[in-house]
Amino acid sequence: MALMSDDSNQRLGALIRNARMSRRLTLQALAERSGVSVSSISAIERGTRTLTLPLADRILAAMELDLHLETQPMWEAIDAAIAEAAELPLKERIADWKIEFTSFVSWFAETPYIADGLMAAALQAAPVPVTAFEMVVSRDGDSLDRLTDLFNEMRASRWNMYWLQWGGPGSLDPRAAEEEQKEAARADGTAFGRGRAGAGGEHGKTPLCYRCTHGEFRLRLVDELKPALWTEIEELPTNCLHPISISRKVSMLTRVRLSLVPLAEIQATDGYARRVLDRMRGSPGCA
Repeated sequence: MALMSDDSNQRLGALIRNARMSRRLTLQALAERSGVSVSSISAIERGTRTLTLPLADRILAAMELDLHLETQPMWEAIDAAIAEAAELPLKERIADWKIEFTSFVSWFAETPYIADGLMAAALQAAPVPVTAFEMVVSRDGDSLDRLTDLFNEMRASRWNMYWLQWGGPGSLDPRAAEEEQKEAARADGTAFGRGRAGAGGEHGKTPLCYRCTHGEFRLRLVDELKPALWTEIEELPTNCLHPISISRKVSMLTRVRLSLVPLAEIQATDGYARRVLDRMRGSPGCA
């Protein structure tokens, strides 16, 4: 009987290797004790050989260990995480994100946008990791002109000792940056699809990625914003750097109302996040 997945092989292989190393056994010594060849044990420890339960039991028995297995419902851990996230105040969930959310919403307070991606999912109580401020913005000329000016302000603010980094496409104009990205995709032979239409416009489209001292942020351009869902955040975290502009005063927001891409339209590439979203979309009341 073989174990079910490559991941299981790798985890059990690591367990066998750790057990062997903690007992100061060489591969040769464990091979002699178990009757399994050195090459087989080495491949098992690396997770490159499919491991059967009888073979695993044989190798562990040679180290005076028993193999103990137990089962649990497939979705139990995810259901528990969803229930826990639903109980946590939104401010506490946001405080655990890998970005300074309050700084970003303060920077973009005058920019029409829709919260996107895993950030939008987390704002709808999905227990998914948030590593970037994700937004959808219209290609409307005025909106992008204002956003380009804002990016210039953000980059120019690097003179401040707290503004240590700025990274992103070569052009600060998102329209030009998108064309650069398309050209790079064509050169690499990769796809740059327009995706499908939805509340945030064209979903599945490759975002433009930037990084500043407040963290990473990702931007998708669409032909038209179609807000379909809103959330009120009554209390924003305060443990963030204050946005500093050399041309205007940026007020630090204490509350915000955001438009969100609905859960039903959010796509995830991360395996765990995808399972969480699939589970929540299958639940009654999912947006």
